[in-house]
Amino acid sequence: MPVLQPRHSILPDPPPADDAPVPRLVSGEEDPVFSPVHALQQELLPLAQGNAQAAGTLYPLWLRVAIIGGSSAFAWALIIWGMLRLH
Repeated sequence: MPVLQPRHSILPDPPPADDAPVPRLVSGEEDPVFSPVHALQQELLPLAQGNAQAAGTLYPLWLRVAIIGGSSAFAWALIIWGMLRLH
């Protein structure tokens, strides 16, 4: 019967706590970094704070429901027509 070998991790051992990098303090001389992630965060910030678009600026409820229901009915009709056509 073969002897089982101990498992080895492919990840390197973590560095000791003494060698861990220390966070830098931000000085006033450094420019802020701007990235697409920051732009997206600025766009989503009003939504997170609850300053969403007012209900009066949206389309009427009946129109939103009609568009969703109509597109769903059209999609199902297209699926059924395609199934009958292929059968």
